[in-house]
Amino acid sequence: MAPKEPCAKYQYVVTSSGPKILPVPDEQSKDEESPADYNAGGYLPVKIDDTFKDGRYVVARKLGWGHFSTVWLVKDTNTSRFSALKVVKSASRYAETARDEIKLLSQVADANPLHEGRLHIVSFLDSFTHSGPEDVHVCIVFEPLGENLLALIERNKKKGVPQPLVKTITKQVLLGLQYLHEECDLVHTDIKPENILISIPDVESHIHAELSISPTPTSRHVGVPQPTKSRSGVSIPYRRAAGRERHVQIFDSQPISSPSSQCGSISASVSNQSLHKHFVGSPVKSPMPAQTASYTTSLVHRGITRDESSLPPSPSTSSTVSSSSILQGVRSIVSTPPTSIGSTDAPVLFKIASMTLSKVSAETKEESVGPAFPNSSIKYSPNPPSPLIPVHTNEVVHAASGPSLLTQTAPGQLSNASLGSISSSSSPTPRPPSPLPYVPISIKIADLGNATPSKRHYTEDIQTRQYRAPEAILGRRDWGTRADIWSVACVVFELLTAEFLFDPHGQGELFTKDDDHMAQIIELMGDFPLEVKMGGKYSRELFDHSGALRYIKTLKPWPLHRVMTEKYLFSEPDTKAFCGFLEPMLVVDQRGRKEAHDMLVHPWLEVKDEEWAGLEEW
Repeated sequence: MAPKEPCAKYQYVVTSSGPKILPVPDEQSKDEESPADYNAGGYLPVKIDDTFKDGRYVVARKLGWGHFSTVWLVKDTNTSRFSALKVVKSASRYAETARDEIKLLSQVADANPLHEGRLHIVSFLDSFTHSGPEDVHVCIVFEPLGENLLALIERNKKKGVPQPLVKTITKQVLLGLQYLHEECDLVHTDIKPENILISIPDVESHIHAELSISPTPTSRHVGVPQPTKSRSGVSIPYRRAAGRERHVQIFDSQPISSPSSQCGSISASVSNQSLHKHFVGSPVKSPMPAQTASYTTSLVHRGITRDESSLPPSPSTSSTVSSSSILQGVRSIVSTPPTSIGSTDAPVLFKIASMTLSKVSAETKEESVGPAFPNSSIKYSPNPPSPLIPVHTNEVVHAASGPSLLTQTAPGQLSNASLGSISSSSSPTPRPPSPLPYVPISIKIADLGNATPSKRHYTEDIQTRQYRAPEAILGRRDWGTRADIWSVACVVFELLTAEFLFDPHGQGELFTKDDDHMAQIIELMGDFPLEVKMGGKYSRELFDHSGALRYIKTLKPWPLHRVMTEKYLFSEPDTKAFCGFLEPMLVVDQRGRKEAHDMLVHPWLEVKDEEWAGLEEW
């Protein structure tokens, strides 16, 4: 006999159009964590004004949540600054993953602090364990960052993020990956918009201002369902003693909002309002809240749940730095606005930089940093922003508007829709340094929980679906740092167009997402050699002996050049320049794919003055 459905509950409500009888809304918000996850092994119940680490951290509000953890804005009473506290679920698999993440974060922090890319990788402030009512939870403390790139994409769905901002973001992502790949020998393995966060200028003042005007955090008391255990596929509820019904207070997430005013001056010709349009949207309105960290769905790839995997301890990696690389790193630090350096990094980096440059100045000619963009002005903030690790998210965490571009049937059906260089000065007398180049947006790569050494992999199951490289789809074991580069290309395309580059879908028993994914790659980039197709765990499932796709026989080639001109109406020069940048990162044979350091010197990343000026009319 089928179990009875629970009776629906209704309530009498007086509305502007008269009294109505409406369904009672569910107690649990769809945008917040499930009460069932507050059983043993799950989340720690946290409330406003709770304290951690012997009273050092005081909870101010909830920032977000994810499968692994909840994240809270806390006031550090030792430093009188705000931080972001990540409280991990207590189950052993989550605790072990968190401990591995801490080791990786420490390894990354210690590799080479003078490398320019270090400033674009997340770092953490503190870690400790906290005893909850049922178990012990690993906690990680970060400095707060703003929204992730997904929120930026969502706000620019109609036209995509302006090219100058995309180029700036891309260069910083590549710098961060160059640091991870070359200095730390790590592959991130999960580059996507959700894992790239934007710094907020003067984040401390911004948080103070926001808390002064933001509403009191809202919450709801909900019953915690009884945990279940499984026996032969049947879920059996645990019996709880009478009178032991548990409730938990679930707070609504309140991420740090985007600044409502301009984040700096790009050039004298760009007004506050026009720049605001690029970060908040048009017309100018009140600050839009950053997207919450609840874009979570489980990643189940051939029966493997990625968000429950744990990484073994990572070895410490040491590196030597040549004098030339030190000087280059020092110059990059000195030419970087303090607003892009975390408060924990800033004092030591600027101290090292000043000491090193002092020594170098006695041996070399004076060098000054020229502005990358003429007529630009710098706006520094006394309180530099720092990173916040986002909660773990996996697989299809957001939906692009419309179907994937390569699932369109035919083009005919489409709608019309450096930083400054360092130059030598011939003047023998000291003079004030030239204005530093302004960078309108600063990002940090976050979520290192899935990072792995390039040769000794912790897992072979990597990357979120839409950003997954061909070698990972095939199940090859010889992937390395170039897998991240493929993901970067997918992110860059998504920033510019607000649509996925690849968005595969399975068709029941006809073909799988992997089949469709590989078909879309071939349609965009062309066919590739048989030797590249074979050698993977799933090669025989995807391709037959001749190298043809096993289950998808009809392909409709649509090269990237045509996609940009026919669907996105790029001009021929813009298309040629963009394809020249993106295609080397989308080489299907990973052996021919470019590395981060190769792409950093590509001319497409250079932002011309007229591009910034064009923002005013955007």
